[in-house]
Amino acid sequence: MRVDLVGIHKVRRRLADGSLKTYYYAWRGGPRIEAEPDTRKFTEEYLRLTREREDAPYQGCMAEIIRAYLRSPHYRDLKPSTREGYDFAIRAIESEFYDMTAEQIAAPGTRSLFLEWRDEIAEAHPRKADLYMSVLQRILWFGLDREMVARHPLERVSKVSDGTRRDIIWTDADMEKFRKSAPEPLVRAMMLAAWTGQRQGDLLALTWSAYDGQAIRLRQSKTGAHVAVKVSVELKAALDAAKAANEARNKPAVTILTNRGGKPWATGFKSSWRKAMAKAGIVGKTFHDLRGTFVTLAYRNGASIKEIAEVTGHSEKDAEGIIRKHYLVSSAAVEKIESRTRSVKRAENCKTTSGGSCVSH
Repeated sequence: MRVDLVGIHKVRRRLADGSLKTYYYAWRGGPRIEAEPDTRKFTEEYLRLTREREDAPYQGCMAEIIRAYLRSPHYRDLKPSTREGYDFAIRAIESEFYDMTAEQIAAPGTRSLFLEWRDEIAEAHPRKADLYMSVLQRILWFGLDREMVARHPLERVSKVSDGTRRDIIWTDADMEKFRKSAPEPLVRAMMLAAWTGQRQGDLLALTWSAYDGQAIRLRQSKTGAHVAVKVSVELKAALDAAKAANEARNKPAVTILTNRGGKPWATGFKSSWRKAMAKAGIVGKTFHDLRGTFVTLAYRNGASIKEIAEVTGHSEKDAEGIIRKHYLVSSAAVEKIESRTRSVKRAENCKTTSGGSCVSH
């Protein structure tokens, strides 16, 4: 969670038991922020408390567009029941993109950033993701109409609750273009995502202690599942080289993924990723789509639904549903996986004849 909120005032006070406690205020002399610091709730509360100030922070940014939208008839004339859902979405949008400038909103590559955010939410809550995107579209239309932004990056967006992502995967050509133009730390992130199928947040938090030279072991933050992923030859070469370079530093980083300065990505990853995607000329694809790309790579290398599920952390039933709906290019591909899985099970469970050969069905 970002902590670079403008104007936060901190006060340290000694409690009756002698311990020190820090209190946070939206500004000096302003209201106290009750939420825990460094949390999304803290950001949401700060932005809500500063909205009505004449010198409200983040002028020329997403926060200002939202403030203007909330004062407009477009929002005020909504039915109370509709407004309730909008408020829920606006809090999430504001806390995620509050400091995105008008120039950044209109710039090439921002669409992919917004879609990546939506896709992260959609994995667990597709309808919520569609609501968030619909509200964000309306806010940006408002900003365009009021000449607060020069371009609307989300003019046409399909729904994910009843849509498909089977065509939205990274091809070998995409990955090669990215390798050639992006800095090594981001190439490392791309390869780690494509060859493990894990979520962005889990990968950014992944430490070198999770890699033993042969496999990566982690606990998924969203599902709580413990997974182990055997690294491919290509990924192993990249990780071993990065590990050696890291160990040669005066202060080695704890995490596998770092910025160009060799420090963990506390902030700035999405912005750097967006710029690298634009430089590579890759449009309409997100970091999150690398998770689907992993499934296709796993299939290409003969993995079964069970094996894919063990790595992604889904149940076999859920993994099959995801494969059918989102990733593989046709039902025939799924049928091949299922056929392979059935063949393996028959080989394991078949009974032999008295001559020692397996009974054929």
